[in-house]
Amino acid sequence: MRLTYWLVGLFICVSVLVRQNTGFTQETLQDPIPLPPAANLAAPPPPAWSYPIVEAVLTCEQANLVSKKTVERLGYKVVSFTPATVGNDGELKATRMGLWGETEPVTVSLSCASDAVRINASPDVPPCEQGNRISRLAVEKRGFKVTEFTPAAVGKPGIVKGTQEGEKPAVITISCEPNHNVAMETSMDGPLARHKEFYITISNFYQGFYAIFKGERGMIAAETVPVSDNQIHVSMKPLNGSEMKIAFGAESEKYVPVQVEIANRTKRSYQLETEQVMLMSSAGGRVKPLAEKNDAFPAHALTNQTLAPGTSIKGYLYYPPGSYTGARGSFTEAQSQEREGFDVKF
Repeated sequence: MRLTYWLVGLFICVSVLVRQNTGFTQETLQDPIPLPPAANLAAPPPPAWSYPIVEAVLTCEQANLVSKKTVERLGYKVVSFTPATVGNDGELKATRMGLWGETEPVTVSLSCASDAVRINASPDVPPCEQGNRISRLAVEKRGFKVTEFTPAAVGKPGIVKGTQEGEKPAVITISCEPNHNVAMETSMDGPLARHKEFYITISNFYQGFYAIFKGERGMIAAETVPVSDNQIHVSMKPLNGSEMKIAFGAESEKYVPVQVEIANRTKRSYQLETEQVMLMSSAGGRVKPLAEKNDAFPAHALTNQTLAPGTSIKGYLYYPPGSYTGARGSFTEAQSQEREGFDVKF
């Protein structure tokens, strides 16, 4: 049996599929892990692909801020940053230490025009080259001596072979497709598949950047809503593990983050007191949100505030781990100081 790893355009979830008819296992990994360069490989040409973001709501200054926060959330350290301004393109370069002890460089370019801001984020190493480099390093870092290395190219398969005394030979085959998908295969009975590090070596930076950027963008640019139906609209959604990884870059068992969106479509101002926003446990109890201490949360929790007419807010509240069926809370009308309740079902 052989184990197949795919470097593909998916960031949202981890999926494992066992194909009974072929004996292959396909694994799509969500955490972008850096892929370090091999010392004897020539420097790659500039990336030929793109995954652009066209943003009509963010200002140029906001786009600069969100781009920087996004690469930092993905674990990169910014090494140079020229913010974009109207008429002058910007560029951000960052690196991070990879699983195999080397760095991965990435570049984010920005341009601001009157109609929209355009952001393009890409790794400085193309996906096929990533597959070549990591395949060789995966063999070397497990203590094998590389006896054969033929880098793959689009339409041309590659292979890495290594030997170690007392072990079966380590063999990885690499294939690259025109759409930038990269497949790396090794035997499920071979020595590499026994090590958990080999399961988390594949990354897709530009897809990861897109997902995190969209989450950060929503936190900065809350949309203004029209005064229309004279009601306050409340939406609340607890995040599961996969959604936590997309929003924050990592899971946590210390809390349950709940995404909150509130739109005040009335002609009156209302005060939000976050302690009044309770989750309803499956056992029937009411649970208050956790207090934020020492930046313990990946994104700051919503705070008490006033919602002016025709405005909206979006953010997170955090609750103790548990099973919840919905939420209940209230707002205080600013002028009369009367409370108005709401009820949300999950």
